[in-house]
Amino acid sequence: MGISDLPMSIGDLPRSVADLMDPAPRTVHPSTSVEDTVGVIREQRHAGLPVVEADRLVGFVTPMQLLQQPPDRSIGEIMLKDLPAVRSDLALSRAYEILKRHRADILPVTDDRRLVGVITLAAVLEVRSQDRDPLTGLPWAGALRAWAMGALERGKEVAALFIDLDNFGVVNKALGHVVGDGILRSVSSLLAGLIDPSTDCLCRYGGDEFAVATTRRGDEASLLAHRIRETVNVPVEIEGITERVTASVGFAGGRRIERRTSSHIASTMDDLLTLASRGSTLAKESGRGVTVHGSREATRNAHWRTDEIRLRLVRVATEQEAFGSAAIVELALGDRVFSGRTAGRVHGRGVPFLVCDATLQAIAQAAGADGAYLLEDLSLVPGAGETLAIVTLVHGAGRGRYTGSARAPEPHVAVSRATLAALNRRLSRTLVEAAGRGARRL
Repeated sequence: MGISDLPMSIGDLPRSVADLMDPAPRTVHPSTSVEDTVGVIREQRHAGLPVVEADRLVGFVTPMQLLQQPPDRSIGEIMLKDLPAVRSDLALSRAYEILKRHRADILPVTDDRRLVGVITLAAVLEVRSQDRDPLTGLPWAGALRAWAMGALERGKEVAALFIDLDNFGVVNKALGHVVGDGILRSVSSLLAGLIDPSTDCLCRYGGDEFAVATTRRGDEASLLAHRIRETVNVPVEIEGITERVTASVGFAGGRRIERRTSSHIASTMDDLLTLASRGSTLAKESGRGVTVHGSREATRNAHWRTDEIRLRLVRVATEQEAFGSAAIVELALGDRVFSGRTAGRVHGRGVPFLVCDATLQAIAQAAGADGAYLLEDLSLVPGAGETLAIVTLVHGAGRGRYTGSARAPEPHVAVSRATLAALNRRLSRTLVEAAGRGARRL
């Protein structure tokens, strides 16, 4: 599919209650009768109504409270009084937890104690189902990041475990994608059996990679990493020889000494995932199975330094042309600069697709054939003073699916950074070789 054939709009992913709530419905007073309340619910077709007295939310009534009640009974006698209200800026993952805990189908939404809307369980569940991998049933990395940010905002400390399967590529190539898909489902089931939903969030990161965010303390989180290493051991027979799909695990996180700022919260999980993914690479290269980021011994045993070989963004620019727009992206690897340029008959909300494609062109220049990736999905989530970009890429030869995210004040910069985040680790070995070739030419 050419860049000009890409859709014009970007599907912004709902992340907070404000993105998903319905505007404030009509309210009823505690003295309103059951009969009149039933009439309002029928007219408005809402799953429930807030009960307000003197501009203050005092309760909530749903059709369940109205069943078999005398028509002249007042709502104040039967309304729900302990149903919590949620703020519009609350993460959807936290709203889902509250809905589950209170076994509620709907919650009122307030800002500064003023009723601004309602959010339903059905709407939240629909979004959650769209943010899941259909093969394994696990959420994608975006849901993990939202879960982790919610934990950080509540004052919890979060660690990241990055899980990279060993020998999966060999098995997938020898036995085909049907068997490979079955292995991924088996591994996801094994991982889910080790996870405690009260402290952990498991996701499929892309391809044969998984990730866990956890609020467990350092020793307990490290123990979980070793349990994952021991548990993921799937035997597969190839031409009479038994191969085993195992896991290399990187671990990053721990108690901080300095105070965490709100601006730091937004990037913390991405940083931890980057560190943990490097750890999984070191674990695989050294054969150790589990690597804790910062381990001197692990670093000594690394054959190549992935933390020093990364493409970095130099410039993003867009131009208006007679029949559309163009995007120019420059990336650097050491002292070498690689550029990509893409033009298409798009404007406005379509331009970020051009930026992603130009970034992929620059990556392909640096990585050669290994840089042949295609855009599968691109989402922009506006925030306070910055935009979150989430990019999902697939390899042109069908060798994996990779997701990256980044935040920046300028949306086009966020898109380019997210594209790099999706591929920088995957291309580390290729980039090491490219850096070496560049140095020899100098």
